[in-house]
Amino acid sequence: MKRKISLLLCVAMLLSLCSVPAFAEDVVSYTESGAKVITYGQQIELKVPIYQRSGIKDPIEDNYWTHWVQENFGDKYNIKVTYIPISRTDEVNDFTLKMGSKETAPDMIFHYDNPQLLAYIDQEFVQPIDEEMVKEYMPDYLTYVGDDAYQAGKYMVDGKKTQMYFPAARDDADNWATIIRTDWLEKVGKEMPVTLEDYLDVLRAFRDANLGGDYTIPATQNLPSTTGMRADARRTGHTDPREIAIYSDLQVVSLDWEPIKKAYETLNTMYNEGLISKEFALDADGSQAKSDFVNGKAGVYGFYLSSNSDVISTLMENCPDAKIDILDPRSGVPAGENLYDYKADPIGISTGISAYCDHPEAVMMYINWMAQPEVLEYLEYGEEGKHYNVVDGIKVLNSDYDGPDRFVSTNANIDLFVMVSQTRRDATSLEAMSATYCPIGYEYLMQEIFEGNALKTYIHNYRFTTPIKSQSEYGEDLRARFQSISAQVITCPTDQFDSLYDSLVADYVKAGLEEIHQEKAEVYDLENP
Repeated sequence: MKRKISLLLCVAMLLSLCSVPAFAEDVVSYTESGAKVITYGQQIELKVPIYQRSGIKDPIEDNYWTHWVQENFGDKYNIKVTYIPISRTDEVNDFTLKMGSKETAPDMIFHYDNPQLLAYIDQEFVQPIDEEMVKEYMPDYLTYVGDDAYQAGKYMVDGKKTQMYFPAARDDADNWATIIRTDWLEKVGKEMPVTLEDYLDVLRAFRDANLGGDYTIPATQNLPSTTGMRADARRTGHTDPREIAIYSDLQVVSLDWEPIKKAYETLNTMYNEGLISKEFALDADGSQAKSDFVNGKAGVYGFYLSSNSDVISTLMENCPDAKIDILDPRSGVPAGENLYDYKADPIGISTGISAYCDHPEAVMMYINWMAQPEVLEYLEYGEEGKHYNVVDGIKVLNSDYDGPDRFVSTNANIDLFVMVSQTRRDATSLEAMSATYCPIGYEYLMQEIFEGNALKTYIHNYRFTTPIKSQSEYGEDLRARFQSISAQVITCPTDQFDSLYDSLVADYVKAGLEEIHQEKAEVYDLENP
């Protein structure tokens, strides 16, 4: 009997083994450009972060364009592409939380600004990049961004310069627009302000005339973010490269730096004189500021200009007689001082491979696929006759197209291909940028942006190549303190500003900023002997 049972068990085991399906093997092949690609025998998942911005029309992680990427990239290589929304206004904290476990971590992590890229390295959120694999899997990316941009992804790790990020190409294009209601200027008998003093007088006139009704907001303002508090306009006397390296930071704001304090002092004046919204501290993402402007309540508003943005069209629907122009950038600078502005790095966003990623080659395949000309062409502009028309040799987006395959946000699909390109290609000349970024009839705004930019002296932040460990240690706490301090010092009575600011900032410095400054100074001196 025992022998019979043993035979039956053996047969059952053999049958069970035969019933287990054999997984197909991975298949290696090469594209026409020579890029190595893998078609996975067993489907893998690639978790791709994507910015969640205000003004999104469709779910950023699930729309026509993400489906198109899945069909044309994911299905081809048996990869399930899952998009992970990342808050644009709170991205550092968002990434930090998601990197808390393998289950929530995306396979890539990115940022625009060098200090935070260094922090991610120090926190071990990114893994080193195998440059031999880059040569195999990413020839299209390397050709597109160029060697100078690629080399900017190298950092000092354990005493050795190591490739840690894939930088994107960045054209010299600027579509940030600070709009002023010119019809309001006419109503109060004012000219375009060209000094800070002129600007404040203009805002007072807007307020006194109640040009937006009982709820007039002369200038929009939301709760400051670390990336927005640069104080460029107040840098006269503070342009020494070493000083900038230590104090100018878009992630941990040096509240103890004189230009920053001056900027807050102006905001405090504006708040106490009723020149900005009393509820600004509740507007973390800028949505209320936008609402105030498009509904005719506000006289000044800043945003990224785009031909398919609803800012100008909604304003005109609500206020048909409105006239708008670009605010003269000199309006932020006290009389007699120089006009400075921050100059972004000559590379775009930098993308690293998450420390949790099991398939770094899939990340490389994805980024390389995005860099192929035909892929970029479609993601940038869509279909001719539908998403855009060619006018005088320039692709002009159809801002009124609203079909099921419409662009998801006012910046079109930039957040999909941002890993390889900061802007749409061939859109850096005045003519191209006017057509690409300005609604029809408002092309003159780009001319005004160009004229304003010509007045500026630009300042580059220093690019450390060595991680600043203290920034990783104290950064999260300091960022949390920053917004609380911002709200307090802007809203306090003017005669209490100095004492409150100095007191709060003293605690802020002791909470870790002093150590960050000391380490930055030491690293800067080592990197610049």
